[in-house]
Amino acid sequence: MVWGTVIVAGGRRADDLMGLLLAEVHEEVGRPTTFYLRYPVERDADGDLFPLKEARLAPGAEIAVFQRGSGFNDCLVKGYVFSHQIRLIHGVEGSTVEVIGGDSTILMDRKTKITQWADNTSDSDAVSSIVGGYGLTPEVESTNTRHLENKRTLIQHDTDLNFIRMLARRNGYLFWVRADETLEETAYFKPVQLNAVAEAPLLTINLDNPNMRAFDITWDVERPTSIIAAAYDGAAKTIMDGSGAPPPSTFAGDVPLNAIASEVRSTSIIAAVADVGDLTGRAAGVLNDTSWFVQATGTVSAQEVGAVIHAHTLVNVDGVGTRFSGSYFVAAVRHVISSDDHLMTLTLVRNGWRA
Repeated sequence: MVWGTVIVAGGRRADDLMGLLLAEVHEEVGRPTTFYLRYPVERDADGDLFPLKEARLAPGAEIAVFQRGSGFNDCLVKGYVFSHQIRLIHGVEGSTVEVIGGDSTILMDRKTKITQWADNTSDSDAVSSIVGGYGLTPEVESTNTRHLENKRTLIQHDTDLNFIRMLARRNGYLFWVRADETLEETAYFKPVQLNAVAEAPLLTINLDNPNMRAFDITWDVERPTSIIAAAYDGAAKTIMDGSGAPPPSTFAGDVPLNAIASEVRSTSIIAAVADVGDLTGRAAGVLNDTSWFVQATGTVSAQEVGAVIHAHTLVNVDGVGTRFSGSYFVAAVRHVISSDDHLMTLTLVRNGWRA
């Protein structure tokens, strides 16, 4: 049994499915959260190979992976099995099966749809409607742009997942789904919350009682810091200018990229939009995506940190020098849970640094 992990199958605790050799959960911004559960293959009472035909691990079976430790009870992922990877060794001993699945967003990526959304629909209205159809609770931040039939109708010609992620990019938002300890799932559609740093876990190195042993940092300032944005207004017969998009916000006290790399670094966007607000929003979304010029990686233990860290959240880092200490956005987490520990390999990003 791996450290602290509880398996829930079909909504019920499954003690007989907890004899894992290894559990991994991979979270990454812009991708479904996936899980990998490695089991030993054994002969059952009928001489067959368990768990290769186990119904609770069959295609489409619902699995939730919990991590329960001192001070936390955390659902790492709730999702559905879509693959097995099986390795059989003669005599069975040493044989394994890896059960692989993804979170509920994989259900949203199965069917391509062609839909014309109703007049006066906003991007956030469309997202709330779609996720509600999958039984998800929407936590959707409103978008300003509304799509009017006499200007630019909102048209979907993709899967629900790809359509929502396209709307997220337009607005500088992120989209993801998470389940809580009761298995209730929430769909989030919002920008990065840079002000939510007070309760973020603290990662330390080069200080007393560190919880990181290594921390790798890369920065690269050769990326756009300004944008040329234009669109044609067919009704007014004029060119709309969206180049006044606001620069991305940073963590409090950070120097932004456009002040660090002050020479002109521009990109462009040409889009069919209804108004200048829509165009400016898209331009701001592009600049937001390109602004994360600092990337860092490190591995920490859930036992030492005292928390499970998720993608789409924040952490605070100390002991890495004045410039690079501070708050980071968690872009990806690879949870690897063995018999004695739960290690989290983190990919962190930042769009500024301290003076």
